[in-house]
Amino acid sequence: MNSVLDLAGIQYDIIWEDKEKNFVTVKNLISKISFQDGLIVLPETFATGFTMQAEKFSESQLGATENFLLEQAKTSKNLIAAGWIEKNPDGKPFNTLSIASPNGEILYRYRKIHSFSLAGEDIHFSAGNQTLNFILNGFKISPLICYDLRFPEIFRENADSDLFIVIANWPETRIDHWLSLLKARAIENQAYVLGVNRIGIAGRKNFLNHNGNTVLYDWNGKETKANLNAEECLFAKINLEELKEAREKLPFLKDRKKNQS
Repeated sequence: MNSVLDLAGIQYDIIWEDKEKNFVTVKNLISKISFQDGLIVLPETFATGFTMQAEKFSESQLGATENFLLEQAKTSKNLIAAGWIEKNPDGKPFNTLSIASPNGEILYRYRKIHSFSLAGEDIHFSAGNQTLNFILNGFKISPLICYDLRFPEIFRENADSDLFIVIANWPETRIDHWLSLLKARAIENQAYVLGVNRIGIAGRKNFLNHNGNTVLYDWNGKETKANLNAEECLFAKINLEELKEAREKLPFLKDRKKNQS
């Protein structure tokens, strides 16, 4: 039997620094998802927006935000991947992605490795230092966060992954970069790449617009994309056997030369 995985990328307007309102929106959108045993993906810092008030909005592990994710995972009977601001007892908070399971566990946490210094993220957040991958329905999955997308070496470290998920608050002004880089990462690694982005205005001065472009690319660069500026779920079903067949037919990655130290 072919190994398949149902995906839903949730694209919505994150209300600036208002966790409770964002929880309501996300709960409503998740309630419309009918599949089970799949993967639901929310944007970066889904409950607050990409605020630089990291200390103020940071939470300990298994605080309000992770518990909300666990509730939604249990209700929907799916894994949920989502970004939030994690309190760091040893320094500045982390920009974190958690994987919540229906069985009541946070299975994994990935901490964003590349800080977006243009926005001061390096000043207000600590950077992570480890990539992550996990297995679901036979798929090896690697999660990454927003600015990580600009650094292909982090993808190459996990080039045997079948699916990369990239969660983001990526602005409309550079949306062509978002789409081009996601497509390139899919083609060069012969993998599925799911990019989940927000819509709406962000910032205290309402200066930065986001138009979504939540999208799935396959290994050929074929896209399945959400509607612009629409609050919706992007649904897709990916097939592991088809991916393996494509890699066997065109085994480009076996010719890769690793760096010599």
